[in-house]
Amino acid sequence: MPSQVIWLGFKIKKMKKYITITFLLLVFVNLNAQSRSSYLESSLFKINILSPGIAYERSLSENTSLSTDLNLSLGFSYNNNNNNNNNNNNNNTGSDLLFTPYIREQYRYYYNIEKRNSKYKNIKNNSANFIALNASYYLRPIGNSEYVSVYDGFTLAPIWGLQRTYESGINLGLMAGPGYNFGTKERTADFVPVINFTLGWVIGK
Repeated sequence: MPSQVIWLGFKIKKMKKYITITFLLLVFVNLNAQSRSSYLESSLFKINILSPGIAYERSLSENTSLSTDLNLSLGFSYNNNNNNNNNNNNNNTGSDLLFTPYIREQYRYYYNIEKRNSKYKNIKNNSANFIALNASYYLRPIGNSEYVSVYDGFTLAPIWGLQRTYESGINLGLMAGPGYNFGTKERTADFVPVINFTLGWVIGK
């Protein structure tokens, strides 16, 4: 028990340090922006299609926003276990479709929305590039609690991303960055890639 308490305290301390450093970097970039004009929407509601769910984004300042997603991640698991004994053969093979609920929070800084506007490019519904602090929490797959993923539990990552919304309301998003997963009781903490592509519609402001 004492060793588990020490391990948990170390992880919490490391997480706080990681969050503080990333947040200060975002604040520094925000304070040094050349222009302070606000082009962000005050709020956006979106429906995600590839990862079924909903998203809500709300502006916090001229260039920053907080984005919240509640989605289902779709994937497959494949089992290939062959146990051969003298008296019987037990073949356990097959694949399962996984539906994994997750929640994601992002503190975004849109660093080129003013530049895009000055060049008469599309900035509708926050169509610009951003850097962000990304925090996600993955639950166990629905109906398959034994499956263990490297993304289970809490993951924190600094990411780069872009968002584009077109006249039809179709919304595209892409984001990527190095992440750190804090582990669960089934496995240890480790670094993981954070890559995500979203397709959906803006349904309201």
